[in-house]
Amino acid sequence: MNQINMPLIDSQHLFLLFIFYSFVGWICEEIWVSSLYRKIEKRGMLHGPICPIYGFGALIILFGIYPWRETWFRLFVASAILASILEYFSSWLLETIFHTKWWDYSAHKFNLNGRICLLNSCAFGLGGVALEHFLHPIAVNLIFAPKIQPFIPSIYYAFSTILGIDVIFTIKRLVRFSETMEKLKMFGEQLKEKYGSESWFADTNLHTMIQSVKARIESGSIQASEKMRERLEKFSRRQHNEESLFRKFPTMSSREYKLPLDHIKQTLKEYIEKKRNERLSKIRK
Repeated sequence: MNQINMPLIDSQHLFLLFIFYSFVGWICEEIWVSSLYRKIEKRGMLHGPICPIYGFGALIILFGIYPWRETWFRLFVASAILASILEYFSSWLLETIFHTKWWDYSAHKFNLNGRICLLNSCAFGLGGVALEHFLHPIAVNLIFAPKIQPFIPSIYYAFSTILGIDVIFTIKRLVRFSETMEKLKMFGEQLKEKYGSESWFADTNLHTMIQSVKARIESGSIQASEKMRERLEKFSRRQHNEESLFRKFPTMSSREYKLPLDHIKQTLKEYIEKKRNERLSKIRK
């Protein structure tokens, strides 16, 4: 079985195809980004090893341009266009909900609002050709294998349950991220309001604000309430949830949360530099 009539696939097999392509997309993303940044970092918002956007993209291509599957050039162009539309919409939707652009291609040539770029669109086009002519037959032979059919319902319910739990925890994580960004933003505004007129107050960015106020309090130059001390200490520490998301999406940006994001990036940079110096010190000893 090399080709199947996509509209006749039942929901369980369709879902398993979605999971399969989401997993393959995650692997490709890992390889692509690891080669660009020369380090391995788990990609995707979900905790599991899948990127749903690739699963949706694969199904859109298989459904949307099924009549063109035999014409490689038209398949390439249509795949590039459809996948780029999906990526643009996903970027816009996530930014609308969480006020953060999770990936930003502004540094790439021929980009559109930093949401999509020509390089990625061409990669999607090639991916569409590979999907239709190479990957899809493998997925069909695997998921529609006669020996597997009795276990399809069990596999479906297992994967759907795991995915559902993962989505719930991921949403909570993203909501927590937005809450932290909002708290950091408000804290920066409070620091400006309280100390903005002082000559020593460094208001270049949120990170310098926090560090300058903390240094003054520790030196005894200014007095602060216990609540203020606790908040300074809290926001001076590493924000592990936010850092892990930044590691996964190193080009993330935000007009709403620019100062908090810069603070998280600077804190992470200082932590990495500190660990590097500690390792060098041990080597020298």
